[in-house]
Formats: sequence, structure tokens, C-alpha cells
Amino acid sequence: MEQTICRARAERRREQRFAAQIPAMLSWDGTSQPVEVRNISIYGALVVGAWLPVVGERVTLIADRLEVCGTVIWNGPNRCGLLLSHAVDPRAIIGEAHVSDAQDAPITLREVSPGQYA
Repeated sequence: MEQTICRARAERRREQRFAAQIPAMLSWDGTSQPVEVRNISIYGALVVGAWLPVVGERVTLIADRLEVCGTVIWNGPNRCGLLLSHAVDPRAIIGEAHVSDAQDAPITLREVSPGQYA
């Protein structure tokens, strides 16, 4: 009986990816579509959307305080990978996207004396 050994594919990316949920617009060839950036690195991004460009298409990714050109390097069902034309700071982009969520964060009250909370 022949034995098959499966190994995990080695991570070849040089730069760390950061998980995200950033609403954005993807524009190409006179078309703009809403997308969500699901992860981002210094030179790349994974975007998810209903209608996306083909591999090789030059695009512009626009989000809050982000506008960067790139090229679609792979395409799958409702998602594609972008190679960005210049370096971005993923932490700054993700941080900016979560600033508005901070107002919706739950607060914790502590009883400082009977019937009084702070």
C-alpha cells in the first residue's frame, strides 16, 4: 500500500498580514464597486465583493484615509488579491477603521458606594 504524506504549504510572504474588516471602494476601468478589505499587509490586500476585476487589471483601492493603486494578482469566488503599487502601514489603516467602533464599545460600571456607580 502506497503512503501519501501531506505537508502544510510553507508561508512565502515576506510581510505580515493583518486581519481587517474595512469597508472600501475598488475602482477600475471606469467601474467602482463596494468591497471589504479582509486582510492587508504592507504591499498587498485581500478584498471581498460581489463583482471584482480580472487578474492583471489595474485598480484603485479607496477607504477612509487610504487611496492606493494596485494590480489584481489572483481572483476567486467573491474575492481577489491585490499587489499594491507602494507600501502602506497596515496598522494605521486598521486603527483608523476601528476609531469609529470605539464609541460603540460597552462600558463597565463599578459600584463605588451603595446605589452609586462610576
